[in-house]
Amino acid sequence: MTNPNHKIDPPALVEGELRLIGGLNERLFRLLAAIGKTGSINRAAKDVGLSYKGAWEMVERANNLSPELLVSTAVGGRHGGGTKLTAVGRELLALFTGLQEEHRRFLDAKNRQLADNPNLIFLFRRLNVKASARNQLFGKVTDIRTGAVTVEVCIGLKGGETIVSAITKESAESLGVRNGDDAMALIKAPLIMIVKDFGGYRLSARNQLKGTVKRIQKGAVNSEVVIELAGGDSIAATITNESVDSMGLREGDAAHAVFKAGSVILGVAD
Repeated sequence: MTNPNHKIDPPALVEGELRLIGGLNERLFRLLAAIGKTGSINRAAKDVGLSYKGAWEMVERANNLSPELLVSTAVGGRHGGGTKLTAVGRELLALFTGLQEEHRRFLDAKNRQLADNPNLIFLFRRLNVKASARNQLFGKVTDIRTGAVTVEVCIGLKGGETIVSAITKESAESLGVRNGDDAMALIKAPLIMIVKDFGGYRLSARNQLKGTVKRIQKGAVNSEVVIELAGGDSIAATITNESVDSMGLREGDAAHAVFKAGSVILGVAD
């Protein structure tokens, strides 16, 4: 059962590592803390995921930067060898630990502040999407049309254009898609055709987005053609260099990005 008094932490929209001048970063201080705990640079290196050599290089650099030694090493003797923090090393570690806590509280406060802004929440959510599809377009579900087998979901983009995605009824139910939902359309670039002139014909492809050729990047065999839509969204298509030449396609030309509704992968926000 959920505790109604329990506060949910805001999403980490702002992140940052605390680093002192000279490259004294959190990894070094984790190593110093491990040395203080274990008394062994070998065990400390393993604890923080460093090689023995890498740990020594980090310690030696820190010792060189400091007016006084941070880490001292004893070799042999009645009680055996070992590595330990000096008084200055312990003092610097305590100072950094305190700074870390202040830094954490600062980030927490900024994240809570940003969490109150719905526009920024959507922005950071979109920036966090990782997918192989070249085209990732965001909008809102404006219409849902249920057929015998498939469901057509219309996504309105910010410029007023609409992308239609055809998915199965099972997919629509599992996504729980509803009108007004924030949605994402994923389309692979090779599945998009570029049409400069329809020549009096009409095409059966459900999506035909009009725009302007913004960029043509030619490769050895294929070209990436980027079309900018009226609202500022861009959509990229991969076509052959021969197709670019035969159409006489140039930057600044009016053109349509044409693709089937079944080529659109739909995503909806939780």
